Amino acid sequence: MGQLLQIEDCRVGTFIYISFSKEDLYQQEGDEGEYLLFLAATLLGWLQEQKDVYLQIKELQLPDKFHRCVLEVYEEIKEDISLVLPQKQAILPERGSDDEVWEVYRDVIYAVTQKKFLLMRKGEIASYKQGNLICEATIRERSDIPKARDLAKQKLHDIGIPSATLMSQLLLISEAITNILKHAKEGMLTIVKTETSVHVIVEDKGPGFPLKLLPNTTLMAGYSTKKSLGQGFTLMMKMSQQVLLCTVPNEGTTLILVFHSEEIEVKI
Repeated sequence: MGQLLQIEDCRVGTFIYISFSKEDLYQQEGDEGEYLLFLAATLLGWLQEQKDVYLQIKELQLPDKFHRCVLEVYEEIKEDISLVLPQKQAILPERGSDDEVWEVYRDVIYAVTQKKFLLMRKGEIASYKQGNLICEATIRERSDIPKARDLAKQKLHDIGIPSATLMSQLLLISEAITNILKHAKEGMLTIVKTETSVHVIVEDKGPGFPLKLLPNTTLMAGYSTKKSLGQGFTLMMKMSQQVLLCTVPNEGTTLILVFHSEEIEVKI
Protein backbone atom coordinates (compact mmCIF):
# COMPACT_ATOMS: atom_id res chain seq x y z
CA MET A 1 0.00 0.00 0.00
CA GLY A 2 2.83 2.36 0.83
CA GLN A 3 4.38 1.73 -2.56
CA LEU A 4 1.12 2.47 -4.34
CA LEU A 5 0.79 5.79 -2.51
CA GLN A 6 4.53 6.51 -2.90
CA ILE A 7 5.08 7.12 0.80
CA GLU A 8 8.74 7.73 1.67
CA ASP A 9 8.59 5.69 4.91
CA CYS A 10 7.82 2.63 2.80
CA ARG A 11 11.05 2.98 0.83
CA VAL A 12 13.34 3.46 3.80
CA GLY A 13 11.90 0.60 5.84
CA THR A 14 10.19 2.63 8.56
CA PHE A 15 6.95 0.67 8.10
CA ILE A 16 8.68 -2.54 9.10
CA TYR A 17 9.97 -0.96 12.30
CA ILE A 18 6.57 0.51 13.17
CA SER A 19 4.75 -2.78 12.54
CA PHE A 20 6.93 -4.56 15.12
CA SER A 21 7.24 -1.76 17.68
CA LYS A 22 3.63 -0.52 17.93
CA GLU A 23 0.84 -2.48 19.55
CA ASP A 24 -1.88 0.03 18.68
CA LEU A 25 -2.10 1.62 15.23
CA TYR A 26 -4.02 4.82 14.51
CA GLN A 27 -7.36 4.48 12.76
CA GLN A 28 -7.21 8.13 11.66
CA GLU A 29 -5.57 9.52 8.55
CA GLY A 30 -3.33 11.99 10.39
CA ASP A 31 -0.32 9.68 10.22
CA GLU A 32 -0.53 8.00 6.82
CA GLY A 33 2.09 5.40 7.70
CA GLU A 34 0.33 4.05 10.77
CA TYR A 35 -3.04 4.41 9.07
CA LEU A 36 -1.89 2.21 6.18
CA LEU A 37 -0.60 -0.39 8.63
CA PHE A 38 -4.02 -0.32 10.30
CA LEU A 39 -5.69 -0.87 6.90
CA ALA A 40 -3.27 -3.69 6.06
CA ALA A 41 -4.01 -5.42 9.37
CA THR A 42 -7.73 -4.95 8.79
CA LEU A 43 -7.47 -6.50 5.32
CA LEU A 44 -5.57 -9.49 6.71
CA GLY A 45 -8.25 -9.90 9.37
CA TRP A 46 -10.96 -10.04 6.70
CA LEU A 47 -8.99 -12.63 4.76
CA GLN A 48 -8.42 -14.80 7.84
CA GLU A 49 -12.12 -14.64 8.70
CA GLN A 50 -13.04 -15.33 5.04
CA LYS A 51 -15.27 -12.28 4.83
CA ASP A 52 -16.57 -10.62 1.67
CA VAL A 53 -13.69 -8.19 1.21
CA TYR A 54 -15.44 -6.07 -1.43
CA LEU A 55 -18.39 -5.53 0.93
CA GLN A 56 -16.09 -4.79 3.89
CA ILE A 57 -14.14 -2.19 1.91
CA LYS A 58 -17.37 -0.51 0.82
CA GLU A 59 -18.78 -0.44 4.37
CA LEU A 60 -15.56 1.05 5.75
CA GLN A 61 -16.29 4.21 3.68
CA LEU A 62 -12.66 5.07 3.12
CA PRO A 63 -11.45 8.27 1.45
CA ASP A 64 -11.10 7.71 -2.26
CA LYS A 65 -7.33 7.23 -2.45
CA PHE A 66 -7.31 4.71 0.42
CA HIS A 67 -10.36 2.94 -1.01
CA ARG A 68 -8.56 2.47 -4.34
CA CYS A 69 -5.35 1.44 -2.60
CA VAL A 70 -6.92 -1.31 -0.46
CA LEU A 71 -8.97 -2.54 -3.40
CA GLU A 72 -5.94 -2.70 -5.70
CA VAL A 73 -3.87 -4.61 -3.13
CA TYR A 74 -6.70 -7.09 -2.62
CA GLU A 75 -7.06 -7.61 -6.38
CA GLU A 76 -3.34 -8.38 -6.53
CA ILE A 77 -3.22 -10.94 -3.72
CA LYS A 78 -6.63 -12.63 -3.91
CA GLU A 79 -5.50 -15.29 -6.40
CA ASP A 80 -2.94 -16.61 -3.95
CA ILE A 81 -3.81 -15.51 -0.44
CA SER A 82 -1.25 -17.95 1.01
CA LEU A 83 1.43 -15.41 0.04
CA VAL A 84 0.28 -13.05 2.79
CA LEU A 85 -1.39 -15.36 5.30
CA PRO A 86 0.66 -17.68 7.52
CA GLN A 87 0.04 -21.33 6.71
CA LYS A 88 -2.05 -23.11 9.27
CA GLN A 89 -0.12 -25.69 11.23
CA ALA A 90 -1.64 -29.00 12.10
CA ILE A 91 -3.00 -29.02 15.64
CA LEU A 92 -1.79 -32.16 17.33
CA PRO A 93 -3.00 -33.43 20.69
CA GLU A 94 -0.85 -32.94 23.75
CA ARG A 95 -2.66 -35.57 25.77
CA GLY A 96 -3.88 -39.07 25.21
CA SER A 97 -2.23 -42.45 24.88
CA ASP A 98 0.94 -42.85 22.82
CA ASP A 99 -1.00 -44.94 20.30
CA GLU A 100 -3.64 -42.25 19.83
CA VAL A 101 -1.04 -39.52 19.40
CA TRP A 102 1.00 -41.69 16.99
CA GLU A 103 -2.08 -42.32 14.84
CA VAL A 104 -2.85 -38.61 14.63
CA TYR A 105 0.75 -37.82 13.68
CA ARG A 106 0.67 -40.57 11.04
CA ASP A 107 -2.61 -39.37 9.51
CA VAL A 108 -1.69 -35.67 9.54
CA ILE A 109 1.79 -36.17 8.06
CA TYR A 110 0.39 -38.55 5.43
CA ALA A 111 -2.23 -35.99 4.40
CA VAL A 112 0.05 -32.94 4.45
CA THR A 113 2.68 -34.69 2.31
CA GLN A 114 -0.04 -35.81 -0.15
CA LYS A 115 0.50 -39.48 0.67
CA LYS A 116 4.25 -39.28 0.11
CA PHE A 117 5.30 -39.96 3.72
CA LEU A 118 3.84 -42.69 5.92
CA LEU A 119 4.70 -43.70 9.46
CA MET A 120 4.69 -47.46 9.99
CA ARG A 121 4.38 -49.92 12.82
CA LYS A 122 7.23 -52.36 13.36
CA GLY A 123 5.06 -55.27 12.29
CA GLU A 124 4.45 -53.70 8.87
CA ILE A 125 8.10 -53.76 7.81
CA ALA A 126 8.19 -57.46 6.88
CA SER A 127 5.73 -57.04 4.01
CA TYR A 128 8.13 -54.66 2.24
CA LYS A 129 10.89 -57.26 2.38
CA GLN A 130 8.89 -59.75 0.35
CA GLY A 131 10.03 -60.17 -3.24
CA ASN A 132 13.31 -60.83 -5.02
CA LEU A 133 16.32 -59.94 -2.88
CA ILE A 134 18.61 -57.74 -4.98
CA CYS A 135 21.34 -57.07 -2.44
CA GLU A 136 22.23 -56.72 1.23
CA ALA A 137 25.04 -54.74 2.82
CA THR A 138 26.03 -54.15 6.43
CA ILE A 139 27.12 -50.65 7.47
CA ARG A 140 29.47 -50.56 10.48
CA GLU A 141 32.14 -48.04 9.52
CA ARG A 142 32.60 -45.22 7.04
CA SER A 143 34.40 -47.39 4.50
CA ASP A 144 31.25 -49.53 4.24
CA ILE A 145 29.27 -46.62 2.76
CA PRO A 146 30.96 -46.49 -0.70
CA LYS A 147 31.03 -50.30 -0.81
CA ALA A 148 27.28 -50.48 -0.16
CA ARG A 149 26.59 -47.72 -2.68
CA ASP A 150 28.68 -49.43 -5.39
CA LEU A 151 26.96 -52.75 -4.71
CA ALA A 152 23.53 -51.11 -4.97
CA LYS A 153 24.57 -49.36 -8.20
CA GLN A 154 25.65 -52.60 -9.84
CA LYS A 155 22.61 -54.60 -8.75
CA LEU A 156 20.12 -51.91 -9.76
CA HIS A 157 21.87 -51.62 -13.13
CA ASP A 158 21.65 -55.40 -13.52
CA ILE A 159 17.86 -55.38 -13.16
CA GLY A 160 17.56 -52.73 -15.87
CA ILE A 161 17.08 -49.46 -14.00
CA PRO A 162 17.72 -46.62 -16.54
CA SER A 163 20.88 -44.57 -15.95
CA ALA A 164 19.11 -41.27 -15.12
CA THR A 165 16.81 -42.99 -12.65
CA LEU A 166 19.67 -45.01 -11.20
CA MET A 167 21.70 -41.90 -10.36
CA SER A 168 18.74 -40.32 -8.58
CA GLN A 169 18.14 -43.49 -6.58
CA LEU A 170 21.82 -43.74 -5.63
CA LEU A 171 21.71 -40.18 -4.32
CA LEU A 172 18.92 -41.13 -1.92
CA ILE A 173 20.57 -44.41 -0.97
CA SER A 174 23.80 -42.55 -0.13
CA GLU A 175 21.86 -40.09 2.02
CA ALA A 176 20.07 -42.89 3.86
CA ILE A 177 23.09 -45.11 4.57
CA THR A 178 25.25 -42.14 5.57
CA ASN A 179 22.64 -41.29 8.21
CA ILE A 180 23.18 -44.72 9.78
CA LEU A 181 26.60 -43.73 11.08
CA LYS A 182 25.37 -40.26 12.04
CA HIS A 183 22.64 -41.62 14.28
CA ALA A 184 23.59 -45.22 15.07
CA LYS A 185 26.58 -47.55 15.36
CA GLU A 186 25.54 -49.94 12.64
CA GLY A 187 22.81 -50.77 10.21
CA MET A 188 21.78 -52.71 7.12
CA LEU A 189 20.89 -51.84 3.52
CA THR A 190 18.49 -54.22 1.80
CA ILE A 191 17.05 -53.84 -1.70
CA VAL A 192 14.07 -55.89 -2.81
CA LYS A 193 12.31 -55.98 -6.17
CA THR A 194 8.63 -56.81 -6.53
CA GLU A 195 6.51 -56.97 -9.67
CA THR A 196 5.64 -53.29 -9.44
CA SER A 197 8.32 -51.59 -7.36
CA VAL A 198 11.79 -51.54 -5.87
CA HIS A 199 12.08 -51.21 -2.09
CA VAL A 200 15.24 -49.76 -0.58
CA ILE A 201 15.22 -50.67 3.11
CA VAL A 202 17.68 -49.03 5.50
CA GLU A 203 17.63 -50.24 9.11
CA ASP A 204 19.73 -49.11 12.06
CA LYS A 205 20.12 -50.09 15.69
CA GLY A 206 20.25 -46.54 16.97
CA PRO A 207 18.21 -44.63 19.55
CA GLY A 208 15.39 -43.72 17.16
CA PHE A 209 13.87 -40.33 17.81
CA PRO A 210 10.90 -39.06 19.85
CA LEU A 211 7.43 -38.81 18.38
CA LYS A 212 7.29 -35.06 19.01
CA LEU A 213 10.16 -34.46 16.56
CA LEU A 214 8.46 -36.14 13.62
CA PRO A 215 6.49 -33.13 12.29
CA ASN A 216 9.68 -31.04 12.17
CA THR A 217 11.88 -33.74 10.65
CA THR A 218 9.34 -34.70 8.00
CA LEU A 219 7.63 -31.41 7.13
CA MET A 220 10.26 -28.68 7.59
CA ALA A 221 12.79 -28.48 4.78
CA GLY A 222 16.29 -28.14 6.20
CA TYR A 223 15.29 -29.00 9.78
CA SER A 224 18.09 -30.88 11.49
CA THR A 225 18.89 -32.08 15.00
CA LYS A 226 21.13 -34.83 16.29
CA LYS A 227 18.08 -37.06 16.57
CA SER A 228 16.67 -36.32 13.13
CA LEU A 229 17.44 -37.48 9.63
CA GLY A 230 17.98 -33.83 8.74
CA GLN A 231 16.99 -32.35 5.43
CA GLY A 232 17.22 -35.74 3.68
CA PHE A 233 13.48 -36.34 4.04
CA THR A 234 12.68 -33.39 1.79
CA LEU A 235 14.89 -34.77 -0.96
CA MET A 236 13.57 -38.30 -0.50
CA MET A 237 9.95 -37.23 -0.89
CA LYS A 238 10.79 -35.36 -4.09
CA MET A 239 12.67 -38.20 -5.74
CA SER A 240 10.85 -41.38 -4.69
CA GLN A 241 7.26 -42.54 -4.97
CA GLN A 242 6.88 -42.90 -1.22
CA VAL A 243 8.90 -42.72 1.99
CA LEU A 244 8.01 -45.07 4.86
CA LEU A 245 9.39 -44.71 8.36
CA CYS A 246 9.31 -46.77 11.52
CA THR A 247 11.18 -45.38 14.50
CA VAL A 248 11.15 -46.82 18.00
CA PRO A 249 13.02 -44.98 20.79
CA ASN A 250 15.98 -47.02 22.02
CA GLU A 251 15.35 -49.76 19.43
CA GLY A 252 16.17 -48.20 16.09
CA THR A 253 14.81 -46.77 12.87
CA THR A 254 13.76 -48.35 9.58
CA LEU A 255 13.47 -46.21 6.46
CA ILE A 256 11.94 -47.59 3.26
CA LEU A 257 12.12 -45.81 -0.09
CA VAL A 258 9.64 -47.05 -2.68
CA PHE A 259 10.45 -46.67 -6.39
CA HIS A 260 8.10 -47.85 -9.14
CA SER A 261 9.69 -50.42 -11.44
CA GLU A 262 8.27 -48.87 -14.60
CA GLU A 263 9.72 -45.45 -13.76
CA ILE A 264 11.81 -44.03 -16.60
CA GLU A 265 13.07 -40.81 -15.08
CA VAL A 266 12.83 -39.12 -11.71
CA LYS A 267 12.10 -35.40 -11.83
CA ILE A 268 13.55 -33.21 -9.12
